[in-house]
Amino acid sequence: MNRTLLAPFLFLMLSAQAANVHVQLSAPSYAGQHALLYRYVDLITLRTELLANTVIDQRGQAIVEADVQGTQKGMIRIGEVTCELWLRAGSYTVELPAPDSKAPRSLNGTTQVDPIFKNMDRLDINALIGDLNERLDGFIAEDLATDRKAGMQAVDIEHKNPGTLKPDSAKRPGTLFITPNYSRARVDSFEMKLRKFYADVKDPWFWQDLDYGIAGLRFGPRANDKELFAQYLKGKPVLYDVPEYIRFIGSFFEDHLMRYPYRAHEDAMIDAIHAALADSVKMMFMEHDFLHDDALAELVMLQELYANYNGKTFDRAGIRSIFDHLSTGSVHPEHMRIAADMLWDLTAMRIGGTLPSLVLRSTDGTQVHVDSLLHGATCLAVTASWCTYCEQEMVALETLNKEYGAYIRIVAISLDKSANDLAAYTKAHPQRDWLWLYGGDDPTIMDMLRIRSIPAFFLLNDGTLAQVPAPPPSNGLASILFRMKAQADEQNKLRPDNGQHPPRH
Repeated sequence: MNRTLLAPFLFLMLSAQAANVHVQLSAPSYAGQHALLYRYVDLITLRTELLANTVIDQRGQAIVEADVQGTQKGMIRIGEVTCELWLRAGSYTVELPAPDSKAPRSLNGTTQVDPIFKNMDRLDINALIGDLNERLDGFIAEDLATDRKAGMQAVDIEHKNPGTLKPDSAKRPGTLFITPNYSRARVDSFEMKLRKFYADVKDPWFWQDLDYGIAGLRFGPRANDKELFAQYLKGKPVLYDVPEYIRFIGSFFEDHLMRYPYRAHEDAMIDAIHAALADSVKMMFMEHDFLHDDALAELVMLQELYANYNGKTFDRAGIRSIFDHLSTGSVHPEHMRIAADMLWDLTAMRIGGTLPSLVLRSTDGTQVHVDSLLHGATCLAVTASWCTYCEQEMVALETLNKEYGAYIRIVAISLDKSANDLAAYTKAHPQRDWLWLYGGDDPTIMDMLRIRSIPAFFLLNDGTLAQVPAPPPSNGLASILFRMKAQADEQNKLRPDNGQHPPRH
């Protein structure tokens, strides 16, 4: 049996078995903090799932363990610091360095650092993928210097838009200039060198990633799409857990919806999406020569609907309904997961949605379902006594509460390490007499609320999210509350009781 046929077979066998991954974590700079291990549920939405949560001891040591299937992209998070790695059955010793104070943060407020693996086998998947990515990046960077046409394009772009020529966080695709095309001879030669260099690697998953890393180098505006399709996609299985495959089809079918099925069936496509007719939408996708395979066509349809969700052409409710239908009714199990993740991403903690189900404790230790408290206009604040910046916002919130407390209810979630810390804080600030809930030093609460730093504020109307996130009390929240008060006062003028009862009651 040749390698092309053998690889998917072995990969399926590997993926079907759950096994333990054991990480010995050394993180002296983070003693006493929670270390959380996540896996990426799918490589399209990059939704994460918590696998393990442990506390780093005073020596800066922790053991993180979880069961994983096959090879999965994972992330370790400590506070606002993250690092990514590949999870596969086995043991790792990982050192997590302190973040560089000058390192850039991502849009969600986190800082990414590179894990340092100790005594790692050179054939370990983390070593292999790291080495392969460096070689692919090196080839791309070299082409910027040696491809005269591409290099000139890069200069023109930089002159017109300074600072725009930056690779993405994964350093691929290497579009340091306008969608380059590398010569076939150069790519062929590079591929031969790669295959020779990794000849002793017997890992089918790695070879699939390498294959599609090379496929990405062959893709570009002057590429022959039919040849690429025949070589890399026709009759091939969909590789949901191979990052370069997902990246390749994302590029190969980018804007496919608007370029093909929508152009051919504009009214029919709009009507089918509005009516949430998933099968009809998929049939229009499958008219294209490259999408006769049902699994590939449905995956491309999901990706394209997801990418076009925030546009003005298609009905958003219809797209959500299609995702909802496929999350339970697709014949492809992987698509059920991806559709559910897309639906979650488009609806969780969004305006018009609701809070996730949170069960916390009041200051007297009573268990409280947060959604049972969200009657009328409510401001939900997430804070902690140890958070220096939070104090400035709590002072501002205290001032607003004096003026608008009759018009809006304040509920605060404390992420203090102990209930005693919260008790001491509320005792020291008796004027902040709104409802306090104790969340504890539990970073999963922040995950559920989809926040990466505190303080955070949300405005709700009868449990429905109205402002996500809401502007902070020190900058913007006052104007919203002023309008709310003005509207309530205007309505109260018409009431027989002359507005004697506060609006929230």
